[in-house]
Parts: sequence; C-alpha cells; structure tokens
Amino acid sequence: MTDDATPSWQHLLDLVAQLDSGSYDSASVTYGDVSVQLSRSGPLSAPVPSSASTTPATTSPKPSGTIIASPMIGVFYRCPSPGAPPFVEIGASVEPDTTIGIVEVMKMMNPVSAGVNGTLTSFLVRDHEQVEYGQALAVVAEASSQ
Repeated sequence: MTDDATPSWQHLLDLVAQLDSGSYDSASVTYGDVSVQLSRSGPLSAPVPSSASTTPATTSPKPSGTIIASPMIGVFYRCPSPGAPPFVEIGASVEPDTTIGIVEVMKMMNPVSAGVNGTLTSFLVRDHEQVEYGQALAVVAEASSQ
C-alpha cells in the first residue's frame, strides 16, 4: 500500500491514460516525490532525480557490448509466466528475434527482443523490476561478422 505522498504505478498509468485521452500538448505533474512529464510534440527536459532515487546502477561502469533498452515503462519479467524458466539465460546465444524478456504495461505483455546476433552477457535489471523507457535491460556481446 502506498501513502498519500507516493503514487502507485497504477495511479501513474491512470494519469497517463487520462492525459492521453485529453487535448493536451504537454503536461507536467508532481505527485509527492514523483514528477511526470508528458509531451505529444517532442521531448521535454529530463527531470533531475532526487538523491533518494539514485541507484548503484547509475554509478556503475558502462558495460561493454550492445545494450538492449526497454521499449517502454513498465515491469520487466525474464520469464513468460510465474514458475516458468527464463526466456534466456546469461551465456546463451541470441539472434535478433530472440525474446530476452517482457515488459508489462497495463496488463499487456510486450516482448523485448535481443536485436542482434551474439551472446547474452548480463542482465542490468532484476526480474519483476520497474523499468523506464530507454533503460538498459541487458547486454549482448555481438558475434563477429566474418
């Protein structure tokens, strides 16, 4: 349960749906310690995260290889269903259409593909973790083309 100063993900998704169905070109809303900025016409300036939301992943050295980024905000899952084995394991060979996980948004499961030929070297987020649009999810060491 969330307190009055912290919105749930469902509150944020409901807000996005309401703004999307309206006639707004852009909107900026602060709800407790969370800011949401939306624009139909282009990117808004990036919000500055509070020190409480800084994670060690942002200060880690950049992994080498091709980054697989999240195509949207939502919850990242490595398995197709609870109790099922992961789509792929670290060290597995992947092809551009290999599903490495899914991002759930409003009860819709969206597959995330590797996008390149190579070997999956690491996941940068945990299973069941909230992810942002463009956030690095995994790293693939691309196969050398000969």
